[in-house]
Amino acid sequence: MVSMLVVDDEIYALKGITQGIDWSDLPIDSIWEAEDVGQATRLLEEQAVDLVISDIEMPGLNGMELLRWIKEHRPQTLTVFLTGHARFDYAQEALHNGCFDYVLKPVDHDALKEIVKRAVAEIGRRRERMKFEELMDTNRRQWANQLPILVERFWQELLANRVRLSPDSLNREFEYYDIPLDAGGRLLPVLLSIEQMDIELDARDESIMEYALRKAAAETILGEQPGTVLQDRNELNMALLYLKEGETADRAELLRRCAEYVQACEHYFHSKVSCYVGDEVGIGELAGALERLQQMERANVSAPQSVQDALSAGQGEGVGNGTGGVALPSFADWGMLLDNGGYEELISRIEETLKLWQNESASREVLELFQYGVLHMLYQAAYRKGFSVNDVFALQELKDALVPRSAPQLMAWTTKAVHRLGQAITERHRDTSALIAKVKTFIQDNLHTELTRDDIAHSIYRNPAYLSRLFRKETGFSLSDYIAQLRIEKAKRALVETNDKISNIAEDVGYAHFSYFAKLFKKTTGLSPQEYRKKHQNV
Repeated sequence: MVSMLVVDDEIYALKGITQGIDWSDLPIDSIWEAEDVGQATRLLEEQAVDLVISDIEMPGLNGMELLRWIKEHRPQTLTVFLTGHARFDYAQEALHNGCFDYVLKPVDHDALKEIVKRAVAEIGRRRERMKFEELMDTNRRQWANQLPILVERFWQELLANRVRLSPDSLNREFEYYDIPLDAGGRLLPVLLSIEQMDIELDARDESIMEYALRKAAAETILGEQPGTVLQDRNELNMALLYLKEGETADRAELLRRCAEYVQACEHYFHSKVSCYVGDEVGIGELAGALERLQQMERANVSAPQSVQDALSAGQGEGVGNGTGGVALPSFADWGMLLDNGGYEELISRIEETLKLWQNESASREVLELFQYGVLHMLYQAAYRKGFSVNDVFALQELKDALVPRSAPQLMAWTTKAVHRLGQAITERHRDTSALIAKVKTFIQDNLHTELTRDDIAHSIYRNPAYLSRLFRKETGFSLSDYIAQLRIEKAKRALVETNDKISNIAEDVGYAHFSYFAKLFKKTTGLSPQEYRKKHQNV
């Protein structure tokens, strides 16, 4: 419901509006009267008024002063002015200062009622927008509170090779999660190895203790240094220091902080912890760097509660791991090559490794570990691409892979398997690319309409939720952001290349509400449509 105040120093004009017009068919529940601006402002201070109908020309303070007071103290209240022909300039000034509309005197009751009807509709729309903004503010606060969890999830996804590593994609992700890095930045990983808890805990309390140890690592190891502390999906605890392009960490200070952390864990948390400090690596090299730190962890049987420096240990190369001194390859690094289409380089590395092992007469245990590593890599790569290895290999082929082999046999089977899976990934990517191309074409052809996700999905016979996820994964944009971007670009061209009315341009690019178009345009470009046209047409 809407409340209304009528202000006029002429009592007959005042009563003619409040009592002479039938307002019963509009959602107006309260109508107040005031004979001057002072009385009106006192009433506005006491009551919540949605709409003011006021004469402009009154003795003492006039309607323009009232409008300025309302704009300062009750900005949500709409104002409709009554004005005579002789002071039409007042009406123009009032509109410029935010007045909703005006009516010429003598007042045509039907015309005034029609204006009030529109004002009531606008009040309803503003209330809905306010509710929406309040909801968005709540969601923004919740987003800010959840951001550390979302950042942790991002790194978990990256370590699982589920994040596109192209510079544009990474930069979008970093901006989205407010991570102070760019695609050219580097990371320095520290593996937090929780070796023993001196207090007996159940599974739940143990998880809580690990959380407390991660919080302590954030305070002690990171300090003021940009970074994060997280646990990946394999329950590996780590600290990641963020290094911008060209920046180098103070390694001596970092090692000192890690030693302080190891001592604090025992003193305050009754936990024995070691830190394995890695080298500075690129974003895409993180999984491999962590695997090397885990090799150091596995090999460390004589120095518990210590700080181990990967640089001093030769970055983990040659560390014994139960394979007779033969170092297993980094299957995480190989998996990244598979994900990114580096099949030939991957096969070259496989052949190089197996030839070396053949010359060194690698043990049967080493070859079996290699088999399992390759199989795991294939399963994981297929999973990340959204299909099963059973779609590519017959069951018997997978069983054959588990039969003990010589190095030459392993080489033949592995290279064939990588080729097969690589071809399947390429074909799937080609199908996905064709699908996304169809979606983009449909959007481009229907940009002038009110497009919905359901309309787009129906055009290519896909589930809307699936399509939305697929589109974002392949392009880095949500469907709504992509459509808005295209519409704004089309509007920018029309503003510069034509002299069409801006409201017509808004309709041509699919925006029925001009005010929404103008707001979105300014948010995107930093200029109103009028300012953009003026700036670029004169270039």
